[in-house]
Amino acid sequence: MVSYIALVISIIALSVAIRNYLRKSGIHVKGHFTISSSAYAEDQYVDHFTLENFKDRSVIIFKVFLRVGPNYYIELSNFEHEPKILKSYESFTQILGPVDYYSLNMNRIKLNQLLSSKEIKTFLVLSTSNGKYVVKEWIQRWDPITDFFNNHFTAPIQSMRSNNQNGYYGADFAYLVKLLMEDGYIKTIPIYSEDYNYPRFQNFRLTQESLKSKGNLEEFLIDQAIRGNINCVNVEVLDGKEILSKSYGLGFAKTIEAKRYSWFTYLVVGKIVTKLSSIRFYFTNRKWRKGYNASK
Repeated sequence: MVSYIALVISIIALSVAIRNYLRKSGIHVKGHFTISSSAYAEDQYVDHFTLENFKDRSVIIFKVFLRVGPNYYIELSNFEHEPKILKSYESFTQILGPVDYYSLNMNRIKLNQLLSSKEIKTFLVLSTSNGKYVVKEWIQRWDPITDFFNNHFTAPIQSMRSNNQNGYYGADFAYLVKLLMEDGYIKTIPIYSEDYNYPRFQNFRLTQESLKSKGNLEEFLIDQAIRGNINCVNVEVLDGKEILSKSYGLGFAKTIEAKRYSWFTYLVVGKIVTKLSSIRFYFTNRKWRKGYNASK
């Protein structure tokens, strides 16, 4: 009995030792990259790449390449002067952006056909302290958009955050009033369409007429400044819709209120609705193809 227990303990100890050895030996890096195109750049390019170290040891990286087919190596990053140390179980992402062109032996080389071809395999290749390492394993990523195609009740929602310096006032403000004070300080006041019912300013109230347009509001506030009701040296009014349009490119068509869905509604009813939608889409496409072929 004792010998069996000793044997089991020995096997467990051996397996732990092997696992520790495998965990600390060699290189195991997974990767992910995205090939993009731009209206301002003719050549396709790697927009960003991510590397993740799955070993309990650091990896020293000198260069990162994208191998296109068996023989083309596009240099993505050069860390030779300051090698990138990818620590144990650490991940690293680098944003690259568009390229002007690709160069080979002082000549321009075009790679769009290869980069866009599904038949050409592409891999990240690392120049490491252990030599060449081809990243063959892909980092598995999830996005709710994928779930949407399987269930149309899935709602991928984006958080719209402004990058401008006007501040954060939500999406319901009608105007932004900027008051330049005598000491140079700029006071920003959000104005909403119903503010004629609210004492937004201490010495006067806004009127419905003043809120009808940006020009009306600016004229009204300048008049109040002349009367001494606002202590400022300059008044500037910004249109809320224009600010949102500059920040996001476009506004929103309408406002909807989120409804509560049960798991049954989402998993069962959502699947049925998605299936019916797919069938309807199939027949719509078939009808369109028949009409297109008949017009030829």
